[in-house]
Amino acid sequence: MVKSLNQIGEIHETDILVVGGGLAGNNAAIGALEKGAQVLIADKGSLYRCGATAGGVDHFMAYLGKDKWDTREAYLEWVGKIARGVVNLDVHNAVFCRELESAIERMERIGCTLRQPDGTFFRTQSLGQPGPYFINFNGKNLKPLLAKEAFRLGVKVLEKCSITDLLTDGEKVIGAVGFNIRRGNFYIIKAKAIVLSTGNTNRLFENPSGIPFNTWQCPADTGAAQTMAFEVGAKLANMEFIRITVVPRGFSAAGLNALTGMGGRLVNGAGEEFMPKYHTAGNKAPRYKL
Repeated sequence: MVKSLNQIGEIHETDILVVGGGLAGNNAAIGALEKGAQVLIADKGSLYRCGATAGGVDHFMAYLGKDKWDTREAYLEWVGKIARGVVNLDVHNAVFCRELESAIERMERIGCTLRQPDGTFFRTQSLGQPGPYFINFNGKNLKPLLAKEAFRLGVKVLEKCSITDLLTDGEKVIGAVGFNIRRGNFYIIKAKAIVLSTGNTNRLFENPSGIPFNTWQCPADTGAAQTMAFEVGAKLANMEFIRITVVPRGFSAAGLNALTGMGGRLVNGAGEEFMPKYHTAGNKAPRYKL
């Protein structure tokens, strides 16, 4: 429902407001729409190409039950280890593990299959993983395909909309306020539930390489959602805080994810493979060691 708020704004009402229409926001919206809820997505860009995966993605992390390292239990054990205790595994289990099977099915349904032409999965091991958790696939058009599915299910979208704060009634969150970054008009959005999905917090800090965009850190990931949630009293858990990968210009993190996982080796100017000197996993060491 949309109501006019004189000449400078609008009032919207919905069951669920999703702040951020990237990969997480799109999937959250689709899941809610499939349950029959009314959903409104607010994003600063266009739903078809917004978010950190706007230009596509080449890998999907999953356990498939093919080996002892390939189970839910083994995966969660690895997550706890690499997070060095700074993780609530119950939250990770609920958000990632319980939704994994339906997420893979959804990828197939929207036309962005994870499978190779022969029906198999091409999996690679990288970044300190105990086994090849990465499923490599052609995800160039994942975002527009997700957006197309969300629109098919009836999602409403406020594009070019920056959400700036949440509205509360006592201890209950009842909506949000924002503005159109092009026209300047304001929005008041009333909602029964809100999903904040504006990305992680990597861009709270400058990249030490001095390269603002050719890095793993999406420039839009400023921690806005975490701040809004914290200010209304939410308990923060499993935050993706600062992560730095210093790589040669033009190489960026995609090379670390895919190329090293496929057997690529890092060598110095003398042609010497140096990573085994620093970590037992060599070129498949965790990213912070590469």
